Amino acid sequence: MEDLPEINDIKDAELRAKVIEGWAFSLAGSTFKRISDMPGEGNPNILVLKRGSQAAHLRGVAHYAMKMVEEFEITNPEIRVDKDIVLAGALCHDIGKPYEFDPVNRKRWAEDPSRAGDPCLRHSVYGAHVCLSVGLPEEIAHIALGHSLEGQHIGLSTECYIVRHADHTWWTIAGALGLIEPESLVNIDKMMRPRDLGAIKPAKVA
Repeated sequence: MEDLPEINDIKDAELRAKVIEGWAFSLAGSTFKRISDMPGEGNPNILVLKRGSQAAHLRGVAHYAMKMVEEFEITNPEIRVDKDIVLAGALCHDIGKPYEFDPVNRKRWAEDPSRAGDPCLRHSVYGAHVCLSVGLPEEIAHIALGHSLEGQHIGLSTECYIVRHADHTWWTIAGALGLIEPESLVNIDKMMRPRDLGAIKPAKVA
């Protein structure tokens, strides 16, 4: 997939194919044609990137998660991590967002939240459904569910823990760097003082 070239780095051919199938299935149930059509947001209207789509977030989390594994492998070669699961899990952790972010669904839920809730299902829950529906390993479905708030209610696998922290840290650092719309910085580190990108001045050369 053009939006997620890192899929090609998944070594297991069957897992690689299932990741593609999973995203195709998820997008087909929405009005989005591709991942890059979805706005770059943590949740609808929350943690809104100033530029960039969901593809930028997914790729960033995948890079970050794999770098963490690489660092620990260098300093602690005895560790055991399934890197294919980490990479596939990072690329699929938000696989339920086409459903939660779909404008048609959001309009229907908002019109009468008393019927099916608003949203009916969060992307983490729907993402686990997508993963299991297309035959992705339960380890990936676990990451899709466990990376978000729902992860507070279950025991997390090692690979899920890595992706969960890569995801949360990615949004936090993006906020600190001034890459997120200030009014959308909800439920994020209270110690953060986001940088004003327009106020950065080049360092003087002595």
